[in-house]
Amino acid sequence: MTEKIFNEEICLKQYIDEKDYNELNELEAICTTTDRISLKLELFYKLNLSKSTEIGMSKINEFFYYSNDRLVSYLGISSYGANIAEINGMTHPKYRRKGLFLKLFQLAMEECRKRGFEKVLLLTDEKSAEGVAFINSTSAEYDFSEYRMRAEYNSSCYETEAINLRKATQSDAKEITGQNILYFNDSEVTEDNYSIDEHILNSTYMVELCGATIGKICIEYTNSTAYIFGFGILPDFRGKGYGRAALISAMKVCHQDNYDVMELDVACKNKNALNLYTSCGFEIQSVMNYYAAT
Repeated sequence: MTEKIFNEEICLKQYIDEKDYNELNELEAICTTTDRISLKLELFYKLNLSKSTEIGMSKINEFFYYSNDRLVSYLGISSYGANIAEINGMTHPKYRRKGLFLKLFQLAMEECRKRGFEKVLLLTDEKSAEGVAFINSTSAEYDFSEYRMRAEYNSSCYETEAINLRKATQSDAKEITGQNILYFNDSEVTEDNYSIDEHILNSTYMVELCGATIGKICIEYTNSTAYIFGFGILPDFRGKGYGRAALISAMKVCHQDNYDVMELDVACKNKNALNLYTSCGFEIQSVMNYYAAT
């Protein structure tokens, strides 16, 4: 779906393809280098999601603004459960203050209203003057902040742990769904009506202790970094060192797959998780602020 505006064009899509991915990476590099900030666009995840899902226009997630056939502004909608939408994007420094991103944002908010999201979150690096100014102009209210943390694998730091990680299969779908409900308040599904995206399933490991499932953890590989997410330990097994053992095991999996740089996100208020990640060598790289749209 496209709309021509003189020599400019707005393009709306459900998923990104290889061409989009390359153009978005180029634009992201320009924006992050110029502004010295981080963006949470999840491009590699989105590309793989498009490859594992039937393409259609029932839901619009990707909003592109082109000028003379060059991508100059982008906004994306992501939803990871609990009927919450996350909006993030960027505009080339030379094309700012022209209302381009505002047009994409208005289209995205209309799409969110059509889809009936209970909550819409707008994201920006706390150091991004442009991002903060735009969000303030929308009257969105601050909700919470999240750290992006990074670690480099160092075998001398990790002792052997009595935890096993097993690749998830379709037979684990109900267990994964139940844990998502427990950890992340994912109200979009129930244990009697569950569905796991193939790409997510392929990224998931079940955490086992003596053959019993006690949690799960996900690993996504980008071009140069392993991203750890969807991590949780069942309540009866918390406070016993199993979470740290599972994380260390996941880091070893990354190393075995030739990825020695690992990243993850954690809410700034989650002190227990922060202490766990710090104990495993993760350090804070940036802070992402979330604002609730009104």
